[in-house]
Amino acid sequence: MRATLRRHRLAFADAARRLGAQPVASLLAVLVIAIAVALPLLGAGLVSSAAAAAGGLDTDPHVNVFLAMDAKDDDVKRIEAALRGHPLAASVRFVPRAKALEELKATSHLGELLATLERNPLPHAFTVRLKAGDGAKLAETRAAWQKLPAVEQVSADFEWAEKLSRLTGFAGRVLAGGVALLAAAILFIVGHLVGLQVVTRRDEIEVSQLIGATAADVRRPFLYHGAIQGLLAGLAAGAIAAGITYWLNGELSALTSSYAYEFKISFPDPALLALTAAGLAALGLAGAWLAVARELRRFGGPG
Repeated sequence: MRATLRRHRLAFADAARRLGAQPVASLLAVLVIAIAVALPLLGAGLVSSAAAAAGGLDTDPHVNVFLAMDAKDDDVKRIEAALRGHPLAASVRFVPRAKALEELKATSHLGELLATLERNPLPHAFTVRLKAGDGAKLAETRAAWQKLPAVEQVSADFEWAEKLSRLTGFAGRVLAGGVALLAAAILFIVGHLVGLQVVTRRDEIEVSQLIGATAADVRRPFLYHGAIQGLLAGLAAGAIAAGITYWLNGELSALTSSYAYEFKISFPDPALLALTAAGLAALGLAGAWLAVARELRRFGGPG
């Protein structure tokens, strides 16, 4: 047990020494990986923030039922009863013509123009909030209400909620695909760097094998090298992502200070940062393992 721990300690010390012996090259390699990894971390924070912001919005489907201009009070009562009695209707709000005109004057820049009109051009309307359901049922409900007597037009605004859901899912899939491609790139980069080191130390490796060193003994320092490099890149990526997030939030705060809602990008979660660092260390180790095995086979020894 002590001999095993000693071998690992010596291998770790050798890997750390070789990283420190080439500080510029080691720093550049770590920064290249860290910058590449910081981008999906920022993307994850942005997607998470957008999902949280969308979660605070009213995404329930709504349908606006506009009555004909000549609709009578009896028509209003009959249509209201039909809307409230529908199984998908969660709530029904009646908007009289006069109130609709007042709201339009208050919420638009057409107040002066509307004040000159001799008659109210707006019809009675109902705003119906629907219960959650699939798109086919919602479309059927819209079509059924369109056929009610004295109903002029039915407009639905639930399509945007479906588009938002599809867009969020698409962003998640793109992010997952980017992470997969990035993992493959890190394996290649670390494997290439470690492979170059193996080649430069070929004579040393062959001599050590002649005096009894096993493939595991040869491989061990390079595995630590890859793991240390990956771990440092993961920590640097977290620092870069946190710094950029802090700067972006400052800029967004200045831009949205005059609005009622302030949008902020979530800082990278500590658990996600720890997982990223551990994952990069594992990728560095795997890349080093593959590179050493490949070079040892080229040397004619066991991989």
